[in-house]
Amino acid sequence: MGLRTTTKLVLSAILGLALLTPLSCGKAYNSSSYDADIYGEGGGGTPAFQAAQTILRDHCATCHTQASHQTWGNISEAQFIAQNLVTPGSLSGSQLYTKIAGNSTGIAGNMPPSGGNLTSDQLQTLETWILNIQ
Repeated sequence: MGLRTTTKLVLSAILGLALLTPLSCGKAYNSSSYDADIYGEGGGGTPAFQAAQTILRDHCATCHTQASHQTWGNISEAQFIAQNLVTPGSLSGSQLYTKIAGNSTGIAGNMPPSGGNLTSDQLQTLETWILNIQ
C-alpha cells in the first residue's frame, strides 16, 4: 500500500468521524431503551432535584456509576425513591442523606469517603430536595 493510498484512508476515516460527531448529541450513552433502563431518565425533574442531582453527580457518581454500585449519576427522582435511597419528606428515613450527612454531623455515615465531605450549602440543597419531594 502506497503513501498516497494510506493518506486517503486516514483522511476518509477522519472525515467519517467528523460527520458522525454531531449525531452523538453529547450523550455518554446512546438512546436505546437498554441504556435508558441502565442509566435512567436523568435530568428533568424539579429545580430542587436538578440542584441535588448536580451535587450527587459531582461528588457521588464517580464511584456510584460503577457496575458494583447503583447508578446515581443519572437516575430520576422516582428511581431514588424506588431504590429506597430517599424517603419523601424524611431526612432520617433517607439512606442517601444519612450516609452523606454522617460525616458532617457525627451520626453514622461514611460518604463521600475520606476528605470528600459536602459543604453545609450542599447538604442544605439535598435537604431541600428530600423535604419537598411530592
